[in-house]
Amino acid sequence: MIIQFKCANHRSIKEEVTFSMLASGDESLSENLITTENGQKYLRCAEIYGANGSGKTSLLNAIQLMAAIIVNSNKFQPGDNILRAPHKLEKDAPTSFAIIFIRNGTKYSYGFSYNDTEIVEEYLYYWPKRKKAMIFERETDLKFTFAEDLKKEGENCQGRLKKNKLLLSCAANETAIKEIAEAFLFFKEDLVIYPGSHNNWFAYSVKRIQDNAEMKKAFIDFMNSIGSNLMDIIAKIEQIPLLPKELEAPGLPPAFQSMSIIDLKLDYGKFVVDIKEESAGVQKLFDFLCPIIDILHTGKIFVCDEIETHLHPSIVAEIVKRFLKNKQIFGQIIFTTHDTDLLDLEFVRRDQIWFTELNPENRSTDLYSLAELKNVRKNENIRKGYISGRYGAIPLLTSNIVEGANVKR
Repeated sequence: MIIQFKCANHRSIKEEVTFSMLASGDESLSENLITTENGQKYLRCAEIYGANGSGKTSLLNAIQLMAAIIVNSNKFQPGDNILRAPHKLEKDAPTSFAIIFIRNGTKYSYGFSYNDTEIVEEYLYYWPKRKKAMIFERETDLKFTFAEDLKKEGENCQGRLKKNKLLLSCAANETAIKEIAEAFLFFKEDLVIYPGSHNNWFAYSVKRIQDNAEMKKAFIDFMNSIGSNLMDIIAKIEQIPLLPKELEAPGLPPAFQSMSIIDLKLDYGKFVVDIKEESAGVQKLFDFLCPIIDILHTGKIFVCDEIETHLHPSIVAEIVKRFLKNKQIFGQIIFTTHDTDLLDLEFVRRDQIWFTELNPENRSTDLYSLAELKNVRKNENIRKGYISGRYGAIPLLTSNIVEGANVKR
């Protein structure tokens, strides 16, 4: 799970901002928390609000970009630029990402800063017991240091590391250091980001429903829980050859030899509907409901931008409730939204509500949680306060809707 994420100089985020899933001392809604064996408490859910263009998407995109660079860094060729989107006023300054997370019971701290052509700084620490320990540290000009007991393995990276490659990615491929592999796999396997261009979520969901009876039942049960009378799903994926047998070329990639034909129908008892005839909302449910069910069973982290798009507020609330009620697995959900129905202190805690606000002078993002604001009562109508501008993070309208807004931190 994610404990903390920091980033600076990415899109609208100019100065460093800190996003935290560490629970505050607030004792309300303790069932919304993950409690580890050592008694530390973390959030299962965080919802991020703010005006259009205030930086909500920039924050989640920073998590996605960090993971993408890590997973793909070892493929970079000499001379390849590193994907970057610096703030308009800081194009020459490095971009930085830093994250603290837990994987398989061990806490890690990893971060790096970089410019267009090289990694400027990088580090990986962990807590094997109670004390923080270094795994490696890296400076510019390819200078790096491994912990004393890992030096011999770390030498495998000598000569293979390039200025535009991350040491984490290189060491995950070139060494047998378990802690480095675990840290790398966190970004490769544990972060599930929607939307993501690398994921064909619809095809994945249809295949899971076709191949897994338990997944199919879980999907139908969810649909019924939100008022649908869905009785069955008829799912079929076929691979259709694109070339006659006699014209097949040896070594031709599979993608050029065949194509997937997806046939999906929903059985409501009295009639059967093709998925193409369903609403955008039902089609989106097929996009990511199966991955969500997987996440809830495996304890991964679901990061979603504008979760309410095409979905009824009650469906969004039900998805969030599934994460909050999932006591067996340490799963988390982090999402941006404009759905003010979720701004309810009987549903989420103050430290689970986050806001982004754009500074009009330099067009940079400020990030803060409701728990950081002063004079917010536990029984306060958060939805009304947000709409009236009490907490900031709303469009700079020239109307009395924001007159008298008084944000204190």
